[in-house]
Parts: sequence; structure tokens; C-alpha cells
Amino acid sequence: MELFYELSHQQLVQWLADCGEPRYRADQIFEWVYHHGAADFAKMTTLPSPLQQALAARFELDWPHIVKSTGQPTTKYLLEYPDKVQVECVSIPMGTYYTFCLSSQVGCAMGCLFCASALGSFERNLTAGEIVGQQLAVQRVIHRPRNIVFMGVGEPLANLDNVVAAIRRFTDPHTLDLSPGHITVSTAGIVPGIRRLADMNLGVELAVSLNAVTDSQRQQLMPGAARWSIAELLTACRYFTRRTGGQPVTFEYVLMADVNDSLEQADHLAELVGDLRHHVNIIPFNAVGHQRQRALQQGDAGRCSLWSTSGGCG
Repeated sequence: MELFYELSHQQLVQWLADCGEPRYRADQIFEWVYHHGAADFAKMTTLPSPLQQALAARFELDWPHIVKSTGQPTTKYLLEYPDKVQVECVSIPMGTYYTFCLSSQVGCAMGCLFCASALGSFERNLTAGEIVGQQLAVQRVIHRPRNIVFMGVGEPLANLDNVVAAIRRFTDPHTLDLSPGHITVSTAGIVPGIRRLADMNLGVELAVSLNAVTDSQRQQLMPGAARWSIAELLTACRYFTRRTGGQPVTFEYVLMADVNDSLEQADHLAELVGDLRHHVNIIPFNAVGHQRQRALQQGDAGRCSLWSTSGGCG
């Protein structure tokens, strides 16, 4: 069976046409799924029974499943897909509305020393429908989001086609109808991906995990992203801003004691990004264990048995 969330509105219109059904049925079905959170075609009471049965025979609606959730009011959800792989996503209350933090991959191959997502091995990319499914699974528990950030597990720009397809679904008037400006794509700094995203000009926000002011330290902290120099990364960010009509980039900087928090490094950071007039988001370093903290301080990732989180969603 096919995961229903893989379908765009136009693809559903075509499938219905092949079944001899009118176009307006697609609007009804998307209303049930994306606005009412329906996870059972039989409960779509505005549809004729034969169509309900045809949909149920072809499409799966109730994946992914929430295995568990932890924390309040910010809540982390562990989700499982039919092939038994699991990912995490987070709902974050922001006053009267919610931000959903979504994952783009199962595991992560970037190997950032400070990030808990690097604990497990990379397994596979998530499809667009699987990404959308995260949002719908959480939406059934709380409310529809106002913002979506790709800051969960995985590197979004290493799965760019599926991430973009999910973004198009989130901004579709038939689904969430989110403004692109309410969606943020966060990257460890995949330079070709930044340029591709810039050329698409989707209107989404871009956040770049920087965390170091020299190439040597970035190689130590972020080996997967450091194949591109900081100079190359900043050039790509300037390109993104230019191609998107002046849209700023947010630089994320995880502050680690005795690693990247000196006044000299702060001055260097200001010199690097000052001319860009972009934002710098200082993120607390949340150590999982003292061994990881000591390894960071001594610059020895191989001696570390415990991982830590950068303070992001994943």
C-alpha cells in the first residue's frame, strides 16, 4: 500500500479522475486529512462508501505511529514507520501557537561532535510523505502548527528533493497553507545544497550551523560539513541572500566552554558575518555526560563514549 501523504493535491485529482470521480472529491479528502486529522477513510462521511473503500484498499493513512512522547510543554515524540525505523520530532509551544521541529533523515551522516543525532548510524532518507506524516501525527495530538523547522534528526540539504516536496505540501492552500516564511531549513553547511535552495527561491528561511571561526576547528567539530571551507560557506550564504531578494541567513553557534567561547573567537565571528547583516543564534551546549565534555575540551572525539545535544530539536 502507498502512504497517502506522498500524494500532492494534483496527483490525487488524477487518481480520482482515473477512478471516475470528480475533482472536488480531492478537496474533500484533503480537508479531512490535513484540517481534521482524519486517519481513517471510513470516517470521511462526506465521501460515498465505494470511494472510501477504494481509498482504503490503495492508501495507508495512519503512519507514522507515535511510540512515546516525553516532556511538557515542549514535547518530543518518537515516531515509527512501517519498516520499523524510528525518528523524533518536537512540538514547541510559542504562546498561542506551535512550532513543529521535524526530522529529514533516519540517523545522520554528518558526524558533528557535539550533536546527539550523530549517536546512531545513518539509515536512510525520509520521503516527502514520511516527513509530512510527522506533522500530521503530532497535529492529531495537539494543534496545527504555525511554524515548521527542519532542525530534527538528519541533514535536510542531503535530502533536499524530499524536503522541498514536503515544503510544497506544507505551503499548499489545500493542506496547511503555511507562509514559506514560517518554514526554516537548517543545515550543517552543505554548500551545493544552499545554492540549489537559493535557486529554487521558495521563500523559506535558512539557518546555518557554524559553531567555529576557523577551518581547523570546524573540521574537528563538524567533519561532515568541513569539506567546504568557511569562506566557501559564507560565499554560498551571500548567494542565497542575493538570489532571494535580500533574505537574511541565521547562523547557529553552539557555545561550548573552553572550546569556542573565547572573546577572541567572538570578535572573529563578528568579523566573519558582520558584513552580511545576518542573525547569529547563540545556542547553549547541553552535555549528556562529562566524558563528552572533556573530549570536546581536549579535541579528541575518539575518546568520547557519550554524546551531547546542541540544544536543537533533535
